Amino acid sequence: IFKPQATSVIAEVTFDLTAVTSTVTSGSADSHSITAIGSTGWYKCAATVTATATGTGYTQFNLVDGTGASTYTGDVTKGVFAWGASVSSTGETVLNETSGSIHREFAPTLKSVTTSGQPRFEFDPADGQSVGSGTALGLLVESQATNLTKYSDDFSSWGDTSTVVVTPNAGVAPSGQLEADLLVSPSTAATHYILDSTIAFTSGTTYTASVYVKSAGHRYVQLCGNSAAFSGPYQWVNYDLEAGTLNANNCSGTISSVGNGYYRITATMTASSTQTRSFILVFADSLSSGFFPTTTGDDFSGFLAHGFQTEVGSASSSLISTNGSQVSRASDSCSVVDATLFDNGGGTLYAEVTPNNLGSTFSGIASINAGGLSDRVEMVFNNTAARATVVADGTTYSTQSGGSYTAGAEIKSCLTYANDSVSYYVNGSEIGTTDTSAVMPVVNSLSIGNTATGSWPLNGNIKRVAVYSDSVSETAASALTS
Repeated sequence: IFKPQATSVIAEVTFDLTAVTSTVTSGSADSHSITAIGSTGWYKCAATVTATATGTGYTQFNLVDGTGASTYTGDVTKGVFAWGASVSSTGETVLNETSGSIHREFAPTLKSVTTSGQPRFEFDPADGQSVGSGTALGLLVESQATNLTKYSDDFSSWGDTSTVVVTPNAGVAPSGQLEADLLVSPSTAATHYILDSTIAFTSGTTYTASVYVKSAGHRYVQLCGNSAAFSGPYQWVNYDLEAGTLNANNCSGTISSVGNGYYRITATMTASSTQTRSFILVFADSLSSGFFPTTTGDDFSGFLAHGFQTEVGSASSSLISTNGSQVSRASDSCSVVDATLFDNGGGTLYAEVTPNNLGSTFSGIASINAGGLSDRVEMVFNNTAARATVVADGTTYSTQSGGSYTAGAEIKSCLTYANDSVSYYVNGSEIGTTDTSAVMPVVNSLSIGNTATGSWPLNGNIKRVAVYSDSVSETAASALTS
């Protein structure tokens, strides 16, 4: 018998472990259930009750004889095993184990697409569990992207579920909402997987799949490409949801902690054939599991999953939620137009950025310009070079580049510019040599995390940007970026 209480009994629910039934015997319960955990002899008993008063209460468990009597003499030869008590204010039915403290059900916010025009300021989820806590990452600026997966959050709507039981909205997702699905594999030897073959893959094109996952008793999962579209050789990645490690095979992947026990896992693969197929989410039994492995479940262990995304490119972007159709996100743009902010005789442009993905295409750090390419002072970079350019009246006077950069690593850049003197420093070192022939452009705008034309978005976070009316010394520029 289960009694959630405050100043008095709110509801009394009796569970019969022989008949496998649940009954409200007094008060009022919103819902109640008893579910067999496979053939183990264990049952999961749950009751949802709305509080009728504010105050300190408790949950009480009694052994009864089934006759409705208020007391029970007991029997020293009989009893029950009990494990995994949990009280949730959100409706979560997946156990989050605690040891001496309350489990925090609110996880860090996702990098979601917010109301149009709203900036997305982010904080590191690894050391913060709420909005505004943790280490500041800065403003997120991303390029256009499309989530090709039609059901990002509802795995019960995927077209093919093989020996996997999906319970929708069983756990709190990284969004802080009760919208993560629980995936459990039965106690049969089979390939336990889920897929939705509705994506038109093109041969030779690179795609990245990503999903938020959290162990609910099952430790290893696999992301693989459907063999009809991703073969010769097969491509797959295994992930350890306890150690936070992976093993990629004939492709690449990442696993990143986002707090509250969740990881965002990604797999990047190149299609070998033009087919309408899918990435596949599979139960694995180790990091060394082969492609599309056969495993044996136990009817109750599984993992929470939320926010599946498939996109073109070699890295994942922030989640674009879908519900029945593919959805696109427009490229971010951040800029200000105010001629009074700038001294057209020279100055200093400084920025701190962290790219989330980085390749051969340039990403814009910051640009002071006149609304186009003819007059601008800007800083960009890609995986092999950081580049600074000064252009006046359509003539390029200074282009300096060099260095090597990786995704996830902070880049500090400082460009000092004046007539006949342009210097560029990145991470404490000068890039190229000081230009002594440059002419300064007339500018009135600042583009943040992009270029003057908006064609090279950062695809990452910009933590700080500063414009000074004076051209600082090279010593100061080196110190600022160290």
